[in-house]
Amino acid sequence: MPASLAFRLFGRSYHRLRAFLGRGRSVAALAERLEVRLIELTSFEPRYHRMRIAKRSGGIRELSVPSDGTKRLQRKLLSRVLAGLRAHPAACAYERGKSIAQNAAPHVGRAVVIKLDIVDFFPATKADRLQKYFQRIGYSRKAARLLTRLTTYEDGLPQGAPTSPRLSNLVNFGIDVRLANLADRCGGVYTRYADDITISLAQDDPRHVRGIVQRVRRILRAYGYELHQKKKLKILRPHHRQLVTGLVVNERLNLPRSKRRELRAALHHLATGRPATLTREQLAGWKGLLKMISDDGGPTAGRDRSA
Repeated sequence: MPASLAFRLFGRSYHRLRAFLGRGRSVAALAERLEVRLIELTSFEPRYHRMRIAKRSGGIRELSVPSDGTKRLQRKLLSRVLAGLRAHPAACAYERGKSIAQNAAPHVGRAVVIKLDIVDFFPATKADRLQKYFQRIGYSRKAARLLTRLTTYEDGLPQGAPTSPRLSNLVNFGIDVRLANLADRCGGVYTRYADDITISLAQDDPRHVRGIVQRVRRILRAYGYELHQKKKLKILRPHHRQLVTGLVVNERLNLPRSKRRELRAALHHLATGRPATLTREQLAGWKGLLKMISDDGGPTAGRDRSA
């Protein structure tokens, strides 16, 4: 039966059956898409080196940085294989047209904001899930194994590879669907910015809030993830400063007051020819963020008791 006819007759179940049987686009088709010789693609061995960098919030982040050759191939995979695939609308990190402002804006003015954080997000996104995903989107079992080998390291997504951020959104579409449905059933809103999960509710019922946290934990465990327990689990009510991806959402979308003061001082210093804590290029970036905040959440000026 021709593939086009089978799809019209059976729809998604046809794709699921092909994935189960390991059928789909071949390694040769993948090499052609990447414009790489077949022998070069199948014999390629990704290489990485470890790098430790300081986190802005304190502590050390360990990266697995690909070699130049590995990075070039992964960038081809990113642009020619992954770019056209669909992530869930709630996934706001690493997606074109999305930002921290769009991640925070749905949570403005809510009765309670629940913030949760996934432990070791990239390494915990395991290779077997990636292989199943590649088969599900139409690659043969052999091609899916090759794609998984080219994009994973030590059985997970390497934090430092150009393909990892996009893949972390694509492979977690199912999680986003389940968490968005959970929030919706509770009269809430859900967004995710990489490993940061936010659910906000219009009404504050402490027992209800505890139940949501427990259900989120169970859903994530089904996919191999764990939540940070106490330090990064936050339940924020209107008398708290409700921060979502670094932006205040209590009454309007806004930068924290301390950052607004810093920006005003830097602008004044530059205008009067005095040394400033920020360069003109850094200020231009902050101005771009302020415009996004204004576009997504209304005016950034005005009274904000919790900012």
